[in-house]
Amino acid sequence: MDSEEASERHGSAPVDAVLVATTSTNLPVGQPTVLRRVGGVTLLHRALASLQRAGVRRVVVVAGQRSERLQAALRTEPLDVELVVDPDRQHGTAAAVAVGLARVDSDRCLVIMGDHVFESSDVRRLLAAPGRNVLAVDRDPGRQVGGMAGRLPLRADLAPDGSVRALGTRPAADGDAADNIRVVDAGLTVAYREDLLAVAPTAPDASWAHWRRRLVDEGAGLTSSEVTGLWASLDSADDVRGLERAMWRRYGPKPTDGIVARLVNRRISGPLTRQLLRTGMHPDVATVLAFTVTLLAAGLLGWGNRWSMLAGGLGVVLGSALDGVDGEIARVSGRASRRGATLDTLLDRYADLAVVLGLVVGAGATPTTWAWGFAAACGCLLVSYVHAVGRDTDVRLLFRREFRLLIFAVAAVAGTPLWGLVVVAVAANADVVRGVVLLLRALHR
Repeated sequence: MDSEEASERHGSAPVDAVLVATTSTNLPVGQPTVLRRVGGVTLLHRALASLQRAGVRRVVVVAGQRSERLQAALRTEPLDVELVVDPDRQHGTAAAVAVGLARVDSDRCLVIMGDHVFESSDVRRLLAAPGRNVLAVDRDPGRQVGGMAGRLPLRADLAPDGSVRALGTRPAADGDAADNIRVVDAGLTVAYREDLLAVAPTAPDASWAHWRRRLVDEGAGLTSSEVTGLWASLDSADDVRGLERAMWRRYGPKPTDGIVARLVNRRISGPLTRQLLRTGMHPDVATVLAFTVTLLAAGLLGWGNRWSMLAGGLGVVLGSALDGVDGEIARVSGRASRRGATLDTLLDRYADLAVVLGLVVGAGATPTTWAWGFAAACGCLLVSYVHAVGRDTDVRLLFRREFRLLIFAVAAVAGTPLWGLVVVAVAANADVVRGVVLLLRALHR
C-alpha cells in the first residue's frame, strides 16, 4: 500500500496510543503527573477513559523506574494497557516516545503527554482527519486552561489548507507569510510509525516537540485537526484549580436547566461540587447525601412548630441544591452512568413524598391536608413519569422538581404548609394534563 492509499484508509485502521507519564517539579520526586487528581479522578483514568470512548484499542504507558503506584493504578483500568518502564526516563520526551513506539502493534499511533486533558470527541476527530500525520490544534488559545506556568506555549503556523508550516514556541519558517494561520498545539498527535522513525532525533535529550518539528522540516508532512472541546496541559496546583472551575462551567450545568436551577440551585451546588471533587467523592455518595438531607428536612417540617418549619424549609432548599451535586460530580469526573441516574431518580421520588408527608403532618394532618397532600404527591410523581415517557420527544413540562421543592420550602418558611400543598397540587397536575396532551400528539405523528 503506497502512502496516498494509506492516507485515505487510515480512518478505519486500528490505532494504538503511547502515553508518556511525564513528571512535574510540583509533585513528590518521581511521582508521575498522570496520578494527579483533577475533578475527582486521576489524569491517567481520565485519559484512558477518553481514549476508550474514542475507539483506541490499546495504550502503551511509558514511565520511569519509580512506577509502583502507577502500576497499581493501571490494574483497575478496563482498557488494554501495557506499562513500559524506561530506565533512561531522565532523557527527553522524544526518547520516551521512542520506547513506546517500539511496543505498539498498529502502524498508526496516537501520542499524548501524561499532563494533558482532552475530550474523546477531539480524539475521534483527530483520528478521522485526512493526512498521514495530524496535529491537534486550537485556533482559539483563550479556551486553553493551564499549561503556561511561565513558559511560552507551543504554537504552529498553518497554511490555508490546514497543513503545518512551522512548529515551535516562535515558529519561524514561512513566518512572514500573509496567509499564515497562528494556532496553539493542543497536545495530541497521530502519526505513522514509519514516518516518525524516518526523522527520529539522535540527541537523547530531544523533546517530542522537536521530533514533530522534524516531521515538518524533513518534508514528511504534518496536517492539522481543530479541537473544539476542553483541553489543558497542567504544570501546577493553580492550573488544576483553574481547570476544575472550567470543567464545572462546561459539564456542571445542563442545557435543560430551568430558571430555579440556574438562579438558585447551581449557585449553591457549584462551589460544593468543586470542593467535593477534591475529596474523590463518588457520585452515588452525593446522591445519598442529598436524599438524607431532604429526609431530615421533611422530619423537621413534620415537627410542626415555627422554628422547625423554618429549618425544614431551608433544608428542603439545601437538599434540592445537593440533588444537582451528584450529577455535576459524575459529569465533571467522567463517571456518569445509567445506574447512577436510576438511583438518583428513585431516591428523588421517595424524597418528594417525604416532603409532602412532612408538610401534611406539620399542617395538622386533617382530612383536608391529607387530600391536598395526596393530590400534590400525585402531581410530583406524574410530572416525573411524563418526563420519562416523553424522553425521546420534545415534550418538556414546566413544573420541574426544583420548582416544586422551592414552593414547598417557601410555604414552610412562611408558616403556611397547606398553601404549599395546594399550589403544587393544582399547578403540577395542570402541567401533567398539558404534558399528556402534547405527548399524545407527538406520539401520533
